[in-house]
Amino acid sequence: MTATLKDWAQLVRVPNTFTSAADALAGMCLGGAFSTFVFQPIAGLLAAVASILLYWGGMVLNDVFDLDEDKKNNRPGPIVRGAIGLPQARFVGSAMLGIGLTLACSAAYTIHGSIYETLSVGILLVAAILGYDGPLKKTPLAPLVMGLCRALNLSLGMAIASGPRLPNLSANLWLLPAAFCLYVMGFTIAARKEFLSVQSRPRLWFGWLTSLIGICLFAWTIWKFPSPSLMQIAQRRGASTQWVFPCIMLLLAVPVFRRAWNSIRTLSGKDLGLAIRTAILNILFIDATLALIYAGPWMGLLIAALVLPTILLGRVFRAT
Repeated sequence: MTATLKDWAQLVRVPNTFTSAADALAGMCLGGAFSTFVFQPIAGLLAAVASILLYWGGMVLNDVFDLDEDKKNNRPGPIVRGAIGLPQARFVGSAMLGIGLTLACSAAYTIHGSIYETLSVGILLVAAILGYDGPLKKTPLAPLVMGLCRALNLSLGMAIASGPRLPNLSANLWLLPAAFCLYVMGFTIAARKEFLSVQSRPRLWFGWLTSLIGICLFAWTIWKFPSPSLMQIAQRRGASTQWVFPCIMLLLAVPVFRRAWNSIRTLSGKDLGLAIRTAILNILFIDATLALIYAGPWMGLLIAALVLPTILLGRVFRAT
């Protein structure tokens, strides 16, 4: 069989593409107000494409490693159907990881001429991707490693923007990648048996509560350690305004946990799938909120706008 563009789009989970780019762009906003993707458009474009390729490479190799299990469970992926050959997928996935890492270093070089910090974080990200796809997939560590992939993706943007200043960034900023790790780790736990028609309630409770802790850590960090722009707003309009953005972060997560509660109530695989897709979509709003807080409204709005192509692509292709 000849692979079509649709086969490749399904293999890389193309609806989730923009959530990956948003992580790197939001990370640039955290790493330096004057090194964001608006002030450094070439670096921003390179960072976004790098993050997308790293994500796509991970998705392709995920199906490469899972081929036997996918056949056993009759999952109709492009490799299982024979639309994309195993050697071809292995080569393309590996190439995507290599090119993605190269582009991330190029993005950093265009800003400050240093690639070592970005290369270090990028190597950790690639290691986490390969660890999840390969030897750790069937271990209890798998959800944690998946969470680390998202945390390191955000950190990659921070490294691209800050370069040699990365070790000197405020320590509280690293709570944000930690919160990302918990959030993604949680819904990964919940989704581990998504293909089953009847789910395990204890697993769903544990997974969704872990995601909730991640969201609460986002909100607490934003409140406890306000960005310079939030401190200026609080000085002009009163300390109560310091609660606005933590509350926004919590409110944006309401649709996720409404669907999460429904999946716990019904134990339906279909309802769990809807909850997972909503949780993935919410990544865009998390990134947009972080960009708004640390780099201004335009950065936040531009990232939030990525929700439109994400939703449109989600109507055509499976996101999970």
